[in-house]
Amino acid sequence: MFIDKILARFKIQTKVLLFILPFVVSICAVGITGLYASGLLQGRMEISNSVLQSLSGFKDVYAGMNAFLQNTSDETRQTVVAKLEAQQKVLADTLSQVVDDEGRQQLQQAVEGSTKIGDRVGQLWTLYENEVSLRKSITASLGELLGEQMKVLEEATKMERGVRKDEEAAKSLLREAERLTSSSDMLVSFNSKFGRAANAEDKIKVAADSYGDMTKVLRKISSGLPQNQKAVAETFKKTIGEIKALIDGGDKSDETAAAIGKLLARFRQTSIQLHTAAGLKMREATATFGKLDAPLVKAGTVLADTRKLVNSVYSIRIAAASFLENSNQEGRERLTREFTGMEKDIQSLAGTAGDLEFFSRLVNALKPIIAKMNGDSAALVDISQKRQAEFTAAAAEIDNIWGQLTAFAEGQKTTASVERDKANQVSVFATVVGILIALLAGGALVLTLKGPIGQITAAMRRLADGALDTSIDGGARRDEIGDMARALGVFKENALSKVRIEAESEEQRAHAEAERLRNDAEKQALDSQIDFAVSQLAAGLGRLAQGDLSQQIDTPFTGRLEQLRMDFNGSLIRLQDTLVQIRDNAILIQRSGNDMHASADSLSKRTEAQAASLEETAAAVDQITVTVRSSAERAHEANVAVTHTKKSADSSAVVVSNAIAAMGRIEDASRQIEQIIEVIDEIAFQTNLLALNAGIEAARAGDAGKGFAVVAQEVRELAQRSAGAAREIKGLINKSTAEVSSGSQLVQETGAVLASISQQIVSVSSHVEMIATASRDQAAALHEVNGSVNQMDQMTQQNANMVEQATGASRQLANQADTLMMLVEQFRLEPAIATRQVGRAA
Repeated sequence: MFIDKILARFKIQTKVLLFILPFVVSICAVGITGLYASGLLQGRMEISNSVLQSLSGFKDVYAGMNAFLQNTSDETRQTVVAKLEAQQKVLADTLSQVVDDEGRQQLQQAVEGSTKIGDRVGQLWTLYENEVSLRKSITASLGELLGEQMKVLEEATKMERGVRKDEEAAKSLLREAERLTSSSDMLVSFNSKFGRAANAEDKIKVAADSYGDMTKVLRKISSGLPQNQKAVAETFKKTIGEIKALIDGGDKSDETAAAIGKLLARFRQTSIQLHTAAGLKMREATATFGKLDAPLVKAGTVLADTRKLVNSVYSIRIAAASFLENSNQEGRERLTREFTGMEKDIQSLAGTAGDLEFFSRLVNALKPIIAKMNGDSAALVDISQKRQAEFTAAAAEIDNIWGQLTAFAEGQKTTASVERDKANQVSVFATVVGILIALLAGGALVLTLKGPIGQITAAMRRLADGALDTSIDGGARRDEIGDMARALGVFKENALSKVRIEAESEEQRAHAEAERLRNDAEKQALDSQIDFAVSQLAAGLGRLAQGDLSQQIDTPFTGRLEQLRMDFNGSLIRLQDTLVQIRDNAILIQRSGNDMHASADSLSKRTEAQAASLEETAAAVDQITVTVRSSAERAHEANVAVTHTKKSADSSAVVVSNAIAAMGRIEDASRQIEQIIEVIDEIAFQTNLLALNAGIEAARAGDAGKGFAVVAQEVRELAQRSAGAAREIKGLINKSTAEVSSGSQLVQETGAVLASISQQIVSVSSHVEMIATASRDQAAALHEVNGSVNQMDQMTQQNANMVEQATGASRQLANQADTLMMLVEQFRLEPAIATRQVGRAA
């Protein structure tokens, strides 16, 4: 083709540029048109974006105002002002971008509305500052009210404590009187238990068991007795100390029991003193209770009215907290109702505590506080209503601005739609023209390149199939297709060279294979010779490992392997000679060891028999020595026991005489105790009569004498118990006197029997002393004989040990010789060498 011939002079890149240039021109036209349209739309979009920012910003302003109203602070106020100023700036920038009069009026109205909103925010802040001042004032009033509440509670509590203190003092007197009475009963119980005990040991045990209760009584009366009777507690403390000393002494004789009984007798006087002190405390407590009736009633009434007033204060504080949380008219009405209830409680308290000093001060303090809180609450409600009205007006301004901006945005949207339609028409026309140009240029370019490239592709396929005589056209072209044709010719020449090189390589491989086969044959011959030598050496080493030294390697090896065979045979001969010598020496050692073993066994048996005889002799002498020594010790112990028995009998005689004297003293003390008990019985009778008269007088006195009637009844019961205890003690003392008389006669008979026993013990002691002396002499002689026999026994045992060691050594030598022979016999030696060596050994 004519066009193809013309274009063959140029590169493909140049051809592509020539055909694409019209398409590029059409695209540039479309881009310029789009740029113009986008410029028009960009202005509208910036204005619309500003409007959208303003709409979103005024939403933030509205939210900030809500936050400012709900949580008013300088931080939220600054946030609202900052947002409002930002929106004013956005509106001013938007107004400056508007070039025509369309929409300018809406923007100017929005700017004026934002200025009004700023003014209303300032008014809201002023109202908030006044509200904070009022809230602080109400909070301060609540603090003052709380202080007065605490003072009222303190005064009422102080009054109640004073009355309760007096009441508690009276109760304490009753408790002390009860403790003194119980202590008195415990002292009487101690004497009763002690008197009922059968003997001195039981009496001391009763005293020891009761000591812990005595210390408890001491603690009770020490704290319960009045100051002028503390000497009773000191005397009681001294008495139980003396009782403790007697108990800890460990002496359980009748004298100790009598001494403890005398000390316990002091408890009777102490018991009477304790009952007297208890009666005094009961009378004092009764008088105190009589004086406390009226103060108790008034204190209870004042305290009840005070609690009502305190509850009213609590209600006011709760209502005030609720009002401060939500400052509306409903909360203020609730607070006013609480003020009215508090005034009623003050009037109620005036009826019960009007004569008290703290009431007038309380009224003077509470009335100004209530009046001030009432006025502040009214002002706070008014400010809250004004703040809500200002916020509602600001919200209306924001809604107005929102409407103006929305109308402006709609106008901008309509104008942008018209301009967008114009830009779209221009862009569609330019795009259609560019597509047509691109289609024509692409068709021409395909027709130019398809034919030459197809010829070169066919030539490539034939060369790939092995047709190296294929001709290649197009080598004269000056474009990229000509370069491809020339490169394909180079590939054809390289394929022809490759065929020649492969033929030469095949010939060289055949020559190398023949050389390799010749070298393999020589290597196999050498390997067979080495395998024969290794097998022969392995068989010889195997026989050597099994102990066979009689066979050598007779077959000669090839080359240098022959020296290895000769070295192996020489080593085998030298090893045979060495083993033969070892076997001959082992036979001689075996014979000598057996002879030594037989001699040592005979000597060992004789030594063991001699050692056994000496050991039996030593054991018999040792047994006799132990028996004689034991007899001497038993005789000495019997002598000592007889001496101690004599001393005990003498001591018993002295104890019997002391017991007889003690029985007499006990009889005298019993008669004196009977006289004392008669006096106590008479006192108890008189006390009973006095208690009966006191009960009658208390009954006549009516309610005023109830406390004294209780005391009289207690005294009467105490007197009856004292009389009963006195009668029991008298019966026990009569029984004790009879028992003491019988015991005195038995003790005298016991003394006579102990004197006869003492004389017989003296005679037995002299005979036992003679037996002990003879036994000691006999034991000393046998001890010397036993020492000599033990020394002979030790020497014989040492000899036996030496013989046993020699026997063991000879036995070990014979065993080792046998082991050595067994090891040598494991080897198989050459017959001629073995015969010659045996003859030489013989």
